[in-house]
Amino acid sequence: MASTLTARVDRWLDQVFFAGWEISVLVIPILWFLIFAESPEAVSLSGITALVTSSAAVGTFRGGYIDTGSWPRPGHLPSLPARSAYYSLVVGGSAMLGAMAQVEFGSLWLGIVVPTVATCTSLALVPRVLAQLQRVARMTV
Repeated sequence: MASTLTARVDRWLDQVFFAGWEISVLVIPILWFLIFAESPEAVSLSGITALVTSSAAVGTFRGGYIDTGSWPRPGHLPSLPARSAYYSLVVGGSAMLGAMAQVEFGSLWLGIVVPTVATCTSLALVPRVLAQLQRVARMTV
């Protein structure tokens, strides 16, 4: 039983590692824009929270630990532009929402909780969003 649990945890960590690599590369443009945001301390806290949460969420969803649908592999080229845009919107939007909540209410914890909830909720929709984009792309061809 312990070896089965160890294997599952090892597989999950593998999924999270490759998800973190994928997200970190694909969201570089939005991270560059976040450098110029006001309240850099709030943005950096919420931004790192969004990045870490995104890695864990994508690894968890892609690995099937929580079923949200069929996820593309990290190297899936046809979905790369859509994933890059979507991940950037999620990380950038979550970071800004968290930073705004933190500054507005003066609570450091909101800079962590808001991006965590926003990131997990948004990323759970990735399979549906990609499927819808594929349907729309087929209709225009």
